[in-house]
Amino acid sequence: MGNQMKIIAEDVSSSENIEVDVSDENLETLRSLAQDKVSDAKLQSYINNLDMSADAKVLISSILETIVKVGDFIIRVGKRVVEIVIMILSKFPNATFGLIIGLLVGALVAAIPLLGAILGAFVMPIATIFGLAKGYIEDLKDQALARKIAEAVAMFQPLNGETHVAN
Repeated sequence: MGNQMKIIAEDVSSSENIEVDVSDENLETLRSLAQDKVSDAKLQSYINNLDMSADAKVLISSILETIVKVGDFIIRVGKRVVEIVIMILSKFPNATFGLIIGLLVGALVAAIPLLGAILGAFVMPIATIFGLAKGYIEDLKDQALARKIAEAVAMFQPLNGETHVAN
């Protein structure tokens, strides 16, 4: 069994340090997480262009500040989480929207006096899964349509803009 390394994370809200031990085998994987994939300026620009309130943007920006210190390097965990969420939002917008609608429907049912306590626990997961699945199916249809359009355009590529109309 390998050696243990101590990971120190700072809780952003309370500024307390949290310590966890990790094995050396996982150290390389953690090192790869320390490498930035998207520049801070590009990520902040994307956040600034989101169609949401300034408070929500500030909350997202505060998530970006969450870090974990592993040995001699730092992993910007908050930035990785925001990158993943943005990637999912951009690749699967319908699935994300369906998930949100499913969560809202479940929350509305759970808010019904008396019955909400009974039905909420049952309806919330079903509505969430249904909304996510329905949105994901729509995303797959959209991607299939985009591929078909690209194939149709590629089919005419050999003409290279040289079309002639017969008289």
